[in-house]
Amino acid sequence: MPTIAVTVQNRIARTVGTPQIICGNSDYIIAFECDDEWNAYPEKTAVFSFCCNGQRETLTVPFTGYACYAPVITGTDRVEIGCCAGNIRTTSPASVPCCACITDIQSEQQDAQTDVYDELMELIALSPMPELADDEYFVTTLEGDYVTASNGDYVIAKE
Repeated sequence: MPTIAVTVQNRIARTVGTPQIICGNSDYIIAFECDDEWNAYPEKTAVFSFCCNGQRETLTVPFTGYACYAPVITGTDRVEIGCCAGNIRTTSPASVPCCACITDIQSEQQDAQTDVYDELMELIALSPMPELADDEYFVTTLEGDYVTASNGDYVIAKE
């Protein structure tokens, strides 16, 4: 499990090294190393703030001890991480870059493609032409092709 170390000295949070979060994952551990000022507060709350789709989101994760799991972060290139405890002790944010994951990529919704053959056959079945024999049908497409049916046989041809 990836671990991101965050030190807190004089209420200033800083990351250790060059951490990075790949969005969409749920297994990042945030390990806080706080100075003595925080010893009286075994219960803390990790705060995650980021911008997603033009909206600021803030997620909180209560924890006891020194570490917690990060919530799933999506749709952003940066998350600010800090913590708070008691009434009230809080840190500055530590900035962690984020990379988009494959599930962050928005797909364009496309209409389901219809099966042209089935569509034509349905039109044929619903469109008997009175000038043709009782068991024969005729449909002309926009491109000038036509489809005829007689005795269950279908023929697609050009005009």
